[in-house]
Amino acid sequence: MTDLAYRAAGRFWAELAACGVTDVVVSPGSRSTPLAVTARNQEGLRVIVQFDERVAGFCALGMAKASGRPVALACTSGTAAANLLPAVVEAHHSGVPLAVCTADRPPELRDAGAGQTIDQVKLYGDHVRWFAETPCDFDDPDYFARLAVRAATTAGAGPNPGPVHLNWPFRKPLEPQGPVPRFDASVGQPVVPVRPLVEADVDAVRRLAGRRGLIVSGALDVDEVGAAAIVGFAEAAGWPVVADAGSQLRGRGPMVLDGAEWVLGRGDLRPDVLVRIGGPPSNRAVIDFVESCGAADRLLVDSRRRWEDPSFGWTAALASDPMALLSAAAGHMASADDAWAVSWIEAATDAWDRVVAALGHDELLEPRLAATLLRALPPEVPLYASSSMPVRDVTSFWPSDALPRRVLVNRGANGIDGVVSSALGASLALHQPVAALVGDVALLHDIGGLLAASLSGADLTVVVPNNNGGGIFSLLPVADGGSDVHFEELFHTPHGVSLGELVNGLGVRYHQVEEADELADAIAKASGVTVIEVPIDHDAAMKQRQQLAHLTE
Repeated sequence: MTDLAYRAAGRFWAELAACGVTDVVVSPGSRSTPLAVTARNQEGLRVIVQFDERVAGFCALGMAKASGRPVALACTSGTAAANLLPAVVEAHHSGVPLAVCTADRPPELRDAGAGQTIDQVKLYGDHVRWFAETPCDFDDPDYFARLAVRAATTAGAGPNPGPVHLNWPFRKPLEPQGPVPRFDASVGQPVVPVRPLVEADVDAVRRLAGRRGLIVSGALDVDEVGAAAIVGFAEAAGWPVVADAGSQLRGRGPMVLDGAEWVLGRGDLRPDVLVRIGGPPSNRAVIDFVESCGAADRLLVDSRRRWEDPSFGWTAALASDPMALLSAAAGHMASADDAWAVSWIEAATDAWDRVVAALGHDELLEPRLAATLLRALPPEVPLYASSSMPVRDVTSFWPSDALPRRVLVNRGANGIDGVVSSALGASLALHQPVAALVGDVALLHDIGGLLAASLSGADLTVVVPNNNGGGIFSLLPVADGGSDVHFEELFHTPHGVSLGELVNGLGVRYHQVEEADELADAIAKASGVTVIEVPIDHDAAMKQRQQLAHLTE
């Protein structure tokens, strides 16, 4: 039976590789021995070992997000599989293709007190696109070839990519009883994601030509060609773009606005048409504007057909890929009112000039830190921005002179967990340096990811604005409750951890900087795995944010 298990697993990996999968993230374990050994033996697959399953999950997620290809995971049974859940949830919500392979005890050992045995059947619930449990007899290797093709196709092709879960029950002995087999593919074909274009959607956009429109983009995974197509449409239509940093649209000309969130409340800038592409916006000012702008036509473009809009305020939902849709419609979108775009550009430019003046040149707080980072990083270096304040700061304080760059975000479930591990995965997938902007709490939450990065030999620079706790809670109404709601203890949660001592113990390079020029210099000199800490005066930062919020009143 052991040799049959190895033949089955070997056929599976061979077909998965033929479908375009190049990387498998493996966590050590006994029950998963057949999966790990055959993956390592398969030509064309790179096996990356992460002993912490939560790190492994987010590392695979970062790899798949950066590469656009499905990435496989393999782990042992029990809580090892449970520790993959946060990454699976994020992959589900953000549409990242993962093939999750969990080893399991055979049915006769379940619910019988066997060690490392939990109920793994549909362990991840509705957070996967597909679940299958393999048979234990392994007497039909062709089944496992077909299983691989379906797993890769379901995860990575079609309009709604995401994770799939395959549960593999193995009986002992788990070790190979002879030579480990290696197979050539017999079924698999490279999986090419389908990007549908619905002609009726193109017509729906074309009919709006000549009207005053605005495009709002949340997180969007498009390449240079896709970004250029979207901006080209905006220029042809005369429709300005309010874009998150994770949209890949920032820094691509005056139609993509910097400083937009400070002018969204102006009555003379109310659009007749609102088009939202990508995920939901990250900044509250943009969310409030989208919900209240009153545009007669509000189009939600979502090729994944998930219709992610908590305000339910759209008059039409279009199922086409936004790049293909806007590219096809661009030739029919001659603008009838150039003054509309000019008004937005001038207002946003004036607002950004006020923001720059308000940031000053003295204390280095989070907004100026984000702007300095975006200027200092070479444009070819992707930036992984953590949820909570970093992604909002990168969006709000993107300097008008900063060049376009790829910005990766985990904005599916919006958690702060696994950001360092995700950035590590992006670096491993792209074989190049990656930077991450991560708050102190998020860093502590994923300190295992920093250890994994140190052990991997990756090139990762982690910039940490350290305000000694959860600074974002001070911007929420609960902060007004003060001691009545035990705010410091339950929400701000100051930790007092010396990040320098902590990361030095992990074999990571460390710098602490307090000035913008020091930050730029440290970024330029960073190599290998480096943490750059910027101490932040929490009270001063909150005061500055309050001033910025009322900048245009």
